[in-house]
Amino acid sequence: MRRKILSFVLMSAIAIFSCRTPQAVAGEETAGDYFRGIGSKFGRGLVNVVTSPAEIPCKVADEMSERPAAGFFTGLGKGLAFMLRRLLVGVDEILTFFIPMEPDLPVVCREASVTA
Repeated sequence: MRRKILSFVLMSAIAIFSCRTPQAVAGEETAGDYFRGIGSKFGRGLVNVVTSPAEIPCKVADEMSERPAAGFFTGLGKGLAFMLRRLLVGVDEILTFFIPMEPDLPVVCREASVTA
């Protein structure tokens, strides 16, 4: 029984590693790419944590441009929600920096600077 299991595992390993094409090998990241990726994720997490309070005045300004009186309160609520989202994503990126991934949050106040 052990011999059958060992031969099955050995044949499976040979089949898996023999199916690797040169294109698949060329698409793999190097160690330098990995360290650059985790460094950028850690830095992006720090930036998100530090700049998270800036979401409040940006959202207040955006909402007050549309509705001056009520815009302050809706902007304050949206700003707090966006601040908490950016803060939580930043903390998550800091805690999981060793798993590189693509950026997913826009820069703070980018929407306001594009429309202005």
